Amino acid sequence: MTEVLIVGAGLTGLFASLLVAERGNAVTLVAQGRGGLELSHGCIDIWGRATPSRALSRLRKSHPYRLAGTAALHAALEFFEEITQQAEYPFPGSISRNLHLPTALGAIHPTALAPQSLAQGDLFDGTPFTLAGIDNLRDFYPQLAASNLRRAGIAVQSVLDLPIPLDDTRHDFYTSDLAHLFDKSNWREEVARVWKPQLIGIKRLGLPAVLGLRDPQHVLEDLQERLGLTLFEIPTLPPSLPGLRLEVILRRRALNTGVHFIEGPRVVGRIDGRSDGRRVSGVVLQTVGGPRVHTADVVILATGGILNGGLVFQQDGRVQESVFDLPVNYDQGRGYWTTTSPLDSQPYSGYGLLVNDLMQPLDAKGAPIFENLYVAGGLLGGADRTMEGSRQGIDLATAYRAVEVALG
Repeated sequence: MTEVLIVGAGLTGLFASLLVAERGNAVTLVAQGRGGLELSHGCIDIWGRATPSRALSRLRKSHPYRLAGTAALHAALEFFEEITQQAEYPFPGSISRNLHLPTALGAIHPTALAPQSLAQGDLFDGTPFTLAGIDNLRDFYPQLAASNLRRAGIAVQSVLDLPIPLDDTRHDFYTSDLAHLFDKSNWREEVARVWKPQLIGIKRLGLPAVLGLRDPQHVLEDLQERLGLTLFEIPTLPPSLPGLRLEVILRRRALNTGVHFIEGPRVVGRIDGRSDGRRVSGVVLQTVGGPRVHTADVVILATGGILNGGLVFQQDGRVQESVFDLPVNYDQGRGYWTTTSPLDSQPYSGYGLLVNDLMQPLDAKGAPIFENLYVAGGLLGGADRTMEGSRQGIDLATAYRAVEVALG
């Protein structure tokens, strides 16, 4: 049995921990925070600017997708779909054709895989749809979304505001407040009674993402049956219910398969002094009670980029990797990190660690720095994941490749 230590609890780290645990190995996941899933739209973006399956073959050799390989991407997606299917939270979609989903601002979000409640809002479906807001719900404005979609040539049939069947509606609600209510069968029955007379003639209805947290697929199907139409959800500002649902599914399965979680302490890498610096021995946890050493046979870094703490941008112009202080590929001088237009690709988005096709970080000469240290996800350089629309695909493919190599 191999003892594996994974640093980071976002999509990359949680997915990697499941891959390790379900192969019968001991795995500990260490994280200073929660990861970014609850801030995400909860979909799997693979390539947003073209058909994913065509685009990936044309990427430069240093791109994370090319380093991980298409076999790793396909295997990762297969395992991901197995996880979500078994959790009764299916993700329809395909690597050969993107879904095109509406956002809360009325933009169009291309994505490869999405939860069914979001995928039913595919704008290329052709079925007429109405957008509806919910009274007293914060951060979702259907008139704004409809206006921007129409500007983009998408026909929105109509816009509605639906009431909340509560006696006290004097305060605003968050999406999580309504999600807990929609988990209750008697609440859904009352909602259907109040809403149905206002939905006559509507075939497809778009709502903010509030349809349950514990069993969202059942909530979706039950409410559709009660209302007699097709529903789809649109993710709102964070915390995002679709992202939170996915986090809950992955964490629950990780705990059930024996993953050990340590959350809270800052982590500092530890090098094995007996190996002439060729191997790492684990990490040191900076806890309230003092430093605590945690050893492992293999360490996988899934700490993310600048927004997640894996990379630290210093005032003096240095960019540092936060655990082992590994060399980062970046432009010298803070003036080169950004461009003048916020709509352009930002140079800092491509900063990160250079790795080989085994997901091992490399030194300035292109040689692996440590034999048993691997990197996956947003910590990798060579890709502007936001502009490419490749964030979650890279997370899954590189996590799969790192685990595949680490466990032999």
